[in-house]
Amino acid sequence: MVNMKIFPSRVVILSMLMLFIGKANLTIVLDQNGYTNIVVAISENVPQPADGGTALINDLKALLTETSAILFQATGNRVYLKNIDILLPPAWTSSTALLTSKLSYQLADIRLTNEPASGSLPYTLHSGKCGVNGNFITLPPEYLEDIADNLKVQAKGLVQQWAQFRYGVFEEHGYPNDKLLPYFYRHPNGYDAVTSSNDTEIKGSLATLSGGNCVVNANGIISDQGNCRFVPTATEQTATTSLMSFHWLDTVIKFSEVGKHDRRPPHRQNRLCNSKSSGEVMANSPDFNNVIPNPNQNTAPVFRLLKNLMLPVVYVAMDTSSPANPNNTNQQAQNLLKRGVRNLFYTVSIYPETLAAYSTFENIDSGPEGSYLKEELPPRRIGDEYDNLISKIDNFVVSQTVLSRDVSAVIRDGEARLRQYKDTGGSILYLVTSTDSVTNDTVIETDLAERLMQNNIKLIVVETGLGTGKSLPRFSVLSQGSYYFIPTWDTPFFTPINNEVDAICRNGLKTQRRIITSRKNSITTSMPWSGSFSIDETVGTNTTVALSLPKEGIFTITLTNPNGDVVNLPNEPEVTNWNYPDSTVRVIWKKLADDTVKGRWSYQVVYDTTSCSACQPQPEIHLQIGSSIRSATSPALPKFQPWVSLTTSSGFVDLSEHPAVIQTRFEYANNNLGGLIVTAEIVLNSIVKASIPLFDTGLIDPDISKDGIYSGTFYPDANGNYKVNFYAVHSASAKEGGRLLSPDQNSYCCGSSLPTSTLNYFQFTAREAIAFEVRNVGTGTFPQDYLPMVSDIRASTYGIDQNLVYAELKWSVPSNTISQVVRYSENYEQLLDSFEGASQATVVYGSITEIEAGTAIAVYVSTPYTKGKSVYFVVETTAKNNQKTRSHIVWSEANPPEYPFTTPSPTTEAASTTPQTSTSSTTSATTSITEVTSTSAPIITSTMDSSIGMSTTEISTTSDVSVSVTSSSPTSTDPLTSTSDTSSTASTASSTTASTASTSTISSSTSASTTTTISTTTASTTTASTTTASTTTASTTTTPITTISTSSPPTSTESTASTAFSSTTQFIVTSTVDSISSTLSTATDSTSESSSPTEETTDSTSIIPPTEPPSGLTPAEIGYIVGGVVGGLVVIGAITGGIMFYKKKHGEGGGSLPPSTSNGRNGASGAPSERAEYSNTPYPPSTSYKSSTTPANANNGRQVERVEPAVQYDDNVGITFEDDDTCMTAM
Repeated sequence: MVNMKIFPSRVVILSMLMLFIGKANLTIVLDQNGYTNIVVAISENVPQPADGGTALINDLKALLTETSAILFQATGNRVYLKNIDILLPPAWTSSTALLTSKLSYQLADIRLTNEPASGSLPYTLHSGKCGVNGNFITLPPEYLEDIADNLKVQAKGLVQQWAQFRYGVFEEHGYPNDKLLPYFYRHPNGYDAVTSSNDTEIKGSLATLSGGNCVVNANGIISDQGNCRFVPTATEQTATTSLMSFHWLDTVIKFSEVGKHDRRPPHRQNRLCNSKSSGEVMANSPDFNNVIPNPNQNTAPVFRLLKNLMLPVVYVAMDTSSPANPNNTNQQAQNLLKRGVRNLFYTVSIYPETLAAYSTFENIDSGPEGSYLKEELPPRRIGDEYDNLISKIDNFVVSQTVLSRDVSAVIRDGEARLRQYKDTGGSILYLVTSTDSVTNDTVIETDLAERLMQNNIKLIVVETGLGTGKSLPRFSVLSQGSYYFIPTWDTPFFTPINNEVDAICRNGLKTQRRIITSRKNSITTSMPWSGSFSIDETVGTNTTVALSLPKEGIFTITLTNPNGDVVNLPNEPEVTNWNYPDSTVRVIWKKLADDTVKGRWSYQVVYDTTSCSACQPQPEIHLQIGSSIRSATSPALPKFQPWVSLTTSSGFVDLSEHPAVIQTRFEYANNNLGGLIVTAEIVLNSIVKASIPLFDTGLIDPDISKDGIYSGTFYPDANGNYKVNFYAVHSASAKEGGRLLSPDQNSYCCGSSLPTSTLNYFQFTAREAIAFEVRNVGTGTFPQDYLPMVSDIRASTYGIDQNLVYAELKWSVPSNTISQVVRYSENYEQLLDSFEGASQATVVYGSITEIEAGTAIAVYVSTPYTKGKSVYFVVETTAKNNQKTRSHIVWSEANPPEYPFTTPSPTTEAASTTPQTSTSSTTSATTSITEVTSTSAPIITSTMDSSIGMSTTEISTTSDVSVSVTSSSPTSTDPLTSTSDTSSTASTASSTTASTASTSTISSSTSASTTTTISTTTASTTTASTTTASTTTASTTTTPITTISTSSPPTSTESTASTAFSSTTQFIVTSTVDSISSTLSTATDSTSESSSPTEETTDSTSIIPPTEPPSGLTPAEIGYIVGGVVGGLVVIGAITGGIMFYKKKHGEGGGSLPPSTSNGRNGASGAPSERAEYSNTPYPPSTSYKSSTTPANANNGRQVERVEPAVQYDDNVGITFEDDDTCMTAM
């Protein structure tokens, strides 16, 4: 018997050590001016420091307090962080933390973690839609190191992440070596500019990573862009925006504003928010409706320190119907049963914070769902309810007249009540019953087994009777449960059962089984159902194949293993659903041998009706294949994390505000799984309303990066409660179309990608994995920001032919599209503000009729050309509700070369690629190589880039290189064919085709006495200025530029006359090329030989040399030191989310960098290391260039010639470069 005198005192002592709090509201709420219910959680992968975590928690509080103050200032004294809960890991010890059972790391808004993908900088799991709040913020512990020296800078970085998380804005900067989000972009006037948003000039200089000078030619084009950075000066800055760009500068304290935001640079904010400033998007957030500024507000947050032990809820359900075995009806047997259950509660009481519940059941389920299982004591803390639980057990009696029970209804109701604890420790459904259960077929075995696993519910069955039950042993295998049977109750029988519960409470629930595939399909006698499934290295025991079928007809299933051998399975007897004789559902289930062969299996189900006359002609059958963890030493199973974007401060999707963004990721090996084909099936009232492909290419709205997060958008047409089925399968073809890591992993695209893990043969199904409510479905119209839009447009100029300018455009078709056109204008403001009124470009090659989501479009277009003016392009897409939206703008150069347009050859045609079939997509990057015959350079000191025509220094020779990549990338959006219903593995092929260079010489002459005129206009409110300059090609010398700055938005437009020259230079339209251009580096024959630094195209396959950081710069001089000295490294990295460079600490001081060892600014040996300041105008020239001579076999027709296909490589790791002095961590 339990010693009641000792037990209560033990509970009191433990309760005094740790207080307990109940359920919390998990939604962040704006209470007047302050955000409440913010949860910041520390991951289990962060070990508890020697001081118990005191210093780390204090640093975290300091960071959040400063973040609150800066957020308040940046939003005009309107919002701040009011209440913050800091959640400690379960394994950490603390005498001051309150205990909670309703918060967890998986539910936190800000997550402190050592995940490798996060590196040393925070990042946000964004919704991908402008104005739609995100999932959560990841914060690395390293970000807190040396917080005392960098508190304000670090807090500004966190404010940037908060703005992405809460308001749905994006960063307003680019990333080194990123093709889609470039650090430098090609200005319409032909020179390279830093991608940024600021209200006035930011003074600074260009420097290589080794501290030398960036090489800039006479036209302002930077060579070796991956090795070049813009370094703002620490003083004399006046820019106040933007926190989404150069946030580390002292003067930058606000978000970008309307009228002071450059709408052209290709950063995410412009690309995905229709060129709106971050401040303009935030102004439309519900958070700022009727919020009155309060300059006297105390912005210091109130903190609570909490802890969740992640203990599972123990939910006991006891059968009160008459036992099937008469021997269990006597008092002795009943006392043994009661003792066993009392011992269970005593075992659990060792963990007094555990929530325990007690319920009973009897008879056949006859009421509505949820009413069968009678809950006598809901889940409550066992330390408080132990006596009540024991009393319930002591008073337990069984009926003498009720002879039936329905265990299927028990499990169904238990699952519905326990699913809410999925992410806070899970649940144990402890079922005590007798055999001979009956059912009304209210739920199918296989469906319910999936729901238990999906919601982290462990079923433990304790059964008695005259003979072993049939349905519950089978169901326990299907649902990763445990089954115990004894004919007559006995106290020792409960010992191993209660020990299992104790182990779960002590170690936590672990996912041990996965549903590989779960499909419903119709079948006929003439059309067998064929498909495939995969077994990976993590699973392979208790692999089961279960078919739910009609009772009539003969169904035969044949399996073929990856070696091609037909597998003969033991014939399990066919049974009915829950073994109920009157059930209308038959169950065929087979179990494969343990250590199931890894690889791709195939199956075939054949239907035979010759034995019956009442067989259905086309019945629906349900196939479920599941498998458990391969061994105790196998890697942990990937953790499935689905998410739907609910409206800010709401528990539903308000369709008047935004559509539903659906995401999922699979956490595995400290990263997300990459290389998957994922489909979301949206169900309303048991009807599939839509099947949406979830992309992870970084190219298709709303997916913003290739990072193992799979995203799609759903536009509901009816209010209601929706459920989502997810289907995922690993496929090499899924890796194509994104920004792949280079084959040797020497270059990493930090803006459009994050490292991911790979698990070959991974396959996963989760039916009804997540549910959400939709309200306010009205006219079906949305703000333009919420419509499907082209988010990855790229372009290159072909040339001029017969007064027409030709350009190549490439993009990926967004979801929900019914048509698309290309529009153009010489006025980019027209395209941004009223694109529907702009003229349509003529598609001269390729097709834009393909509208399936994910289709790669590559076309050539032509428009009328006006000398000296750029042509701007957008892709207009029409959604299924007939609303129109546009892409970001791209543009041609102002003075492209003259080239007769020739239709591309069949080997390089610009075809469209649909995800379902292995069609080819051609990607070509056109690069011009220019021979400079004059050393004259424009002298420009203004800062404004506007739409006016600038005169261009035209150069005497122009040669160009065209490079084309053809990729075959089958990716299916059909959940049936993409996951299980294909008998062949996906194949991937890619080829690279490059042309040789061609040269055409155009003579030019101009008087040496010609002068250069510069006109500058400066706006008083933004310090922006506009310059148009004319230049000469006389024998003049390069003039140094000593005052330069980053771009600022136009406040005035000024035109000046341009001096015409008789030669032209061709430029890439933007710094971005096709997503699969990582194979361009293979074309190193005549193409690479004739390339020159004059025309630089950043190549993601190029290694970033592990060179020294900019030398001779102290933290004060750089102005953006992040982190100080960390573990012997001096952190000198810049933009949040970018690349961190570390200088290894040497000697005692260690914090200062060695003096520069580079040459002078123009390569003059021994000269001081001067760095000219930067402006969004042509850069100062640093080196004269001459292009290589044209190869004899140059193709002047600009058709791309064929080369051998490039080798494909996997992209499953990130990389850190390190030498004796420098480390580079790519993020």
